[in-house]
Amino acid sequence: MVDGGRATPTRRRTLGLIGAVGASGAAALWGIGWRPGGRRASAGLADPHYSGDPVAAGSGPDVSPRPLGRSPVAIENTRPGAAGFSLSGHRFATDRSGEIAGYASATSVAPGEELVLRVSVAPAQRYRATVFRIGHYGGAGARMVVQGPWLDGTTQPAPAVSPETGAVSCAWSPRWRLRIGADWTSGLYLALLSTADGHHHWVPFVVRDPSRTAAGLVVIPTSTYQAYNQWPMDGRTGASLYYGFDDAGKRAVAGRSRAVSHDRPYAGSGLPNLVADDIGFVQWAEAQGLDLAYATSEDLHTGRIEPGRHRAVIFPGHDEYWSTRMRSAVVTARNGGTSLVFLGANNCYWRIRFGGGDRDERQVWCDKVDTPRKGVVPVTPKWRATTSPEQQLIGSQYVSVVDGRAPLVVGASGHWFWAGTGVRDGDRIPGVVWGEADQWMSDTAGPQLVEEVQLADSPFTRKGKTVRQHTRLYRAPSGAWVFAAGSLGWTRTLHDPALADPRMDRATRNLLRQVLGGDPAGADQPVVARAARR
Repeated sequence: MVDGGRATPTRRRTLGLIGAVGASGAAALWGIGWRPGGRRASAGLADPHYSGDPVAAGSGPDVSPRPLGRSPVAIENTRPGAAGFSLSGHRFATDRSGEIAGYASATSVAPGEELVLRVSVAPAQRYRATVFRIGHYGGAGARMVVQGPWLDGTTQPAPAVSPETGAVSCAWSPRWRLRIGADWTSGLYLALLSTADGHHHWVPFVVRDPSRTAAGLVVIPTSTYQAYNQWPMDGRTGASLYYGFDDAGKRAVAGRSRAVSHDRPYAGSGLPNLVADDIGFVQWAEAQGLDLAYATSEDLHTGRIEPGRHRAVIFPGHDEYWSTRMRSAVVTARNGGTSLVFLGANNCYWRIRFGGGDRDERQVWCDKVDTPRKGVVPVTPKWRATTSPEQQLIGSQYVSVVDGRAPLVVGASGHWFWAGTGVRDGDRIPGVVWGEADQWMSDTAGPQLVEEVQLADSPFTRKGKTVRQHTRLYRAPSGAWVFAAGSLGWTRTLHDPALADPRMDRATRNLLRQVLGGDPAGADQPVVARAARR
């Protein structure tokens, strides 16, 4: 695959690009205008490398929407939210005891299709599932879509472990079949499994809508979710692409698997690592009334979704594991004029394959080997170890883990990206650089482009050494914009009340206005309503 990279990039820096779109296009493309005010929702559920506090969306100030358009997401968010909705305020089962756990038959499903939940309870007792759609909903953070009947639960068989790869997978019997109605709006959904004695477990899935072309396509990084999933965390069996367990029951890199399966629950509460940033972005974005559709990594891989049908594809969080087909689909979309928005960092880092020869999307394979062994060329190395480093697509690439937090240091403040924020070159926005960071690497091939700009150049510390984070934007010859936030902390400034910053809020809205072709009502307001923290 060729991204259109060049070994010796000739770069043209552009600081004063013209292209902001007026508010006349707001109603059709953004759907809802919002009054400023309200508080942010956060669910800082972290991956094994980072810490965070899980919190829930809840009630707050009156931030009811004022419908201006008729996009499905705009209409959906005028419906009543789930009062008291909480991501963390439940008594969750444990992987060791297995009071209740479950997984879905697919990472995404379309209206008219059936989703099967495979559930195990211990001891055997009654249980039911309640399905929520994540969104704004006047600050509630989610809407209850359906609640299933009480069912008789049983304890399902123990998982199998592949002797070839170490992959942990289940072959549980179907327990609840859910037909997705024609009126289900594309989005991120969570099914809450509940036992009669009060234990709970989440099961995430996406509803896609291939029949409709929304302005923006949000890709939920399910292949990366699974890479970090070490279910069951029982001290014996669980394995991810990072860790397994040693003989003493401690987590050990040596015990990691070379493949992971979607045919198993997610560890702990059932919410994948770093899903909080995807949830937070969805709540924030739907507060803007953006015309959005949703898909998963596997949708890109299989071709169920064509990203080139949309004006922009948005990757809201940590999207590290990409197959060749995923990348080819995104590159083709960019080359056809579809803009790309990467709001995290360390994206498209590992090349993966699905199943045995890319036929089975339920298994993610990644050997994590870069150099040939006995003449065998690695199938799943880092992308930068191939002829197509991720910088050729994204415009920068992963450089380092970040110790603590560091401020984002503003550059190119005269650019339309920073319009209305009041920032000047050198201004420091606290806490944005966190987790992992990206950087433009001058010794690595970059993308073909007609203009580019570096919007931030931020020093941070890693093991006592100073490293630099970059936020970058370039324009491809097709006219597509490609934005790379360059920090896992970016999205948190939109949804986490501890990190909320109106300058980040406004800049991100400027970006989405540009790539989606519309303008949110009240764009001159630097802060918009979002789901409230309870």
